[in-house]
Amino acid sequence: MRLPRALRSASLRTRVAIASAAAAAAVVAAFTILTSLVLANNDAAQLDRRLDAIVDASVYPEQLTDPRRGVLQTGRSRSSGQVVYQRGFQLPALPPGTETVMVNDVEYRVRTVPVEQDGGVLMSIGIRADSILLNRARVPLYIAVGVVTVLIAAGLGWLLAGPAIRPLRKLTEHTKALGKGSEQIPAVRGVREAEDLSEAMTAMLDRLAAAQRATTNSLQAAQDFAANAAHELRTPLTAMRADLDTLRIHDLPAEERAEVVADLSRAQRRVEGIITALGQLASGQLAQAEDREVVDVTDMLDRVARENMRVSRDVTIEVHAADDLGFVLGWPGGLRLAVDNLVRNAITHGQATRIVLAAHRRANLMTIVVDDNGRGLPVDEHLTVLGRFSRGSNAAPGGSGLGLALVAQQASLHGGSIELSDGPLGGLRATLTVLTEPAPQDHSGD
Repeated sequence: MRLPRALRSASLRTRVAIASAAAAAAVVAAFTILTSLVLANNDAAQLDRRLDAIVDASVYPEQLTDPRRGVLQTGRSRSSGQVVYQRGFQLPALPPGTETVMVNDVEYRVRTVPVEQDGGVLMSIGIRADSILLNRARVPLYIAVGVVTVLIAAGLGWLLAGPAIRPLRKLTEHTKALGKGSEQIPAVRGVREAEDLSEAMTAMLDRLAAAQRATTNSLQAAQDFAANAAHELRTPLTAMRADLDTLRIHDLPAEERAEVVADLSRAQRRVEGIITALGQLASGQLAQAEDREVVDVTDMLDRVARENMRVSRDVTIEVHAADDLGFVLGWPGGLRLAVDNLVRNAITHGQATRIVLAAHRRANLMTIVVDDNGRGLPVDEHLTVLGRFSRGSNAAPGGSGLGLALVAQQASLHGGSIELSDGPLGGLRATLTVLTEPAPQDHSGD
């Protein structure tokens, strides 16, 4: 909800202007106070020095008669206090020393000294206190100058803040444009803080976009899993229900009952295979770049050969890997699944008794070739069997039709491909290529 303008915080430009005015006020106040103290002390000393000079020069009457000096002179009898001498306005009776007095609403600095003449006279000599720079009459002027200085500083702060905050305004405009035809924030230059904020927001948007893609992939994988499962499991589940009804309703002879139970077992294995394969497909869709690991391809091929020969004892599997084969940065489970499926496809559907796993590397491309001596596959089916739920014409019963689709998926995830062709051993050749390192991705079009 957008706050009313009256309740919103002040803009950065206003804050800069206020800060400039406050800083100027603080500087002016500090300077004024310091200057006032210095000048006040200096003025008092200057007044006293001038008085001393005038008193010393009293023997030269021509100096005292100069009206520009603003000098008052009054002599009083020490015994009677009567005025015996006066020049200018009359000064009040004062004891010896220096004092500040008001005469006709004007401040005078007065020095009173005893003079040994005419029976003893107290001579008071005074000069105007406003004859120096600092005085009370000029205080309003100083205040006015300080106020004007603060206002000028505030105005300059306002003007200079405009160009300074322009990158922030651009960043605000770019942010408001998100979702209205723009999905990225253009780079902002001019102010380091704005640049840092722009980079931080761009990184945040990239993380949000990645999270959104991951969420979308998860939802799509779940939808695909549900749709494919519902489509592919309908037939075997219907057959299983029919077999169960047959077993429940009819009292079958032992031989027929065993046949129905065998059908149930085959249907159960098919359901299990479909669910497992669909789960593997969904896992491939959710593969994340940060889950990649370094995979030793030679070691992986050796394990595939050993484990499959242990399950199928009448099959010989050979591994021919180049000495400089190296490693692949990928998903270990996905690569292992792809090679396993190719080997099991050759054993189960090709009826192969000999399989050769060969691997070599060229630049950043790794090639794994699976040759077998089985029944092969018609040329026109080499491409179609790579699709989901596609089965070859000579496929053994009970398969899910997803084995080679899983291989194609993993090949694509690893930046490669899978090709089927006639092999030199008389059966099928499967050529799986993958990148040893992921190719740089351009997300500009995401």
